[in-house]
Amino acid sequence: MVRSGRTGQPHREFDVTKRIALFALLLAALIGGGYWYTHRAGGADAQTAKAAAPAGPRALPVVIQTVETRAVPERLGTIGSVQPVAAIAIKARVDSVVETVHFTEGQEVKAGDLLFTLDSRALEAQLRQAQANLERDRANLDKARGDVKRYEQLVRSNTVARQQYDAAVAAADALEATVKAGQAAIEAAKVSLSFTRIAAPMDGRTGAVNAKPGTMVRGADATPLVTLTQLRPITVAFNVPERHLPTIRAAMETSTLAVTAGIPGAAVPPAEGVLSFVDSQVDQQTGTILVKGQFVNADTRLWPGQFVDVVLTLRVEPQALTLPQEAVQTGQQGRFVYVVKPDDTVEIRNVTVARSQEGLAVIADGVQAGERVVVDGQSRLYPGAKVAAAKNGGKDGANGKAPLTGGAS
Repeated sequence: MVRSGRTGQPHREFDVTKRIALFALLLAALIGGGYWYTHRAGGADAQTAKAAAPAGPRALPVVIQTVETRAVPERLGTIGSVQPVAAIAIKARVDSVVETVHFTEGQEVKAGDLLFTLDSRALEAQLRQAQANLERDRANLDKARGDVKRYEQLVRSNTVARQQYDAAVAAADALEATVKAGQAAIEAAKVSLSFTRIAAPMDGRTGAVNAKPGTMVRGADATPLVTLTQLRPITVAFNVPERHLPTIRAAMETSTLAVTAGIPGAAVPPAEGVLSFVDSQVDQQTGTILVKGQFVNADTRLWPGQFVDVVLTLRVEPQALTLPQEAVQTGQQGRFVYVVKPDDTVEIRNVTVARSQEGLAVIADGVQAGERVVVDGQSRLYPGAKVAAAKNGGKDGANGKAPLTGGAS
């Protein structure tokens, strides 16, 4: 019993020592884990929390453009009608029959070109008859003048009475007048004969032919043989409001006003001309005045009777403040724009628009040259909102509009 007790004591001491070592190892592991959690996991949580913290207000993407000063023409657009300078109805001046038509319908002819030939046989016969009558009358006149000379000598010798001499003189004078009438008849016959050859009085384009070969025509006919229309130059007539009359008159005294005429839907550019006519009075019912522009029309782009889009340039403003029309908004207090301040925040600025044309708004008051304004993306803005220039190719995330170029000058 005593031996066994001695041998068991060292074992108990060894167990105690082992337990103390395990406890120390466990304590060291707990301390290391706490250190790692505090400096590693805790740091990551801190960074996550820092990233999740609320940031400042986000800048709204917009399209921004600078207010520019440029020369801007003041234009007036309206609808006009093309009118020929001259349109002549070609008619017969003698009663005859159409013998030959020397052109085709729609053909362009020059001044002096032969258009129609009428049957001239009857008029040629009348001319020959008038010439024959003149020869007869001249022969009678020569005889009468000879009688006057003989009677003059006989009267001096008292061979014949003075009365016979006076009768011979009167007969000679009457025959002289008859000769003059015969000469006039010949001239009239020649004029009538010339009417059988009808020529173009001007350059122009022929219309429909109303008289074919063999058709009987008369000088009293109301229907023309053909209508000849002048195409070069040509005019465009249109009406403008009477308030523009002083500007038009002042400009026409010193220079010319440019006019363009465009064909709706055509791919060709508008024809260019100048203002050539202002009517003598204003239409009181419409408050407009008739004006006309003249065009060279070398390519016959403009056609008589055609409706065209007319643009009249009244004047050119050399130093005009301009913005794209999209930049100008309309509110309860009138028109305004969003002006971008140096700190990239916006403010509302009321503006006065003098006129708008071709995508540009000419500003009379409210902004200055060099200031930046928002031209796209205004739907999400408010006073004091922070903005940034759009970087996605100029499209606004709010409404997807493309960037603006500022319109034509």
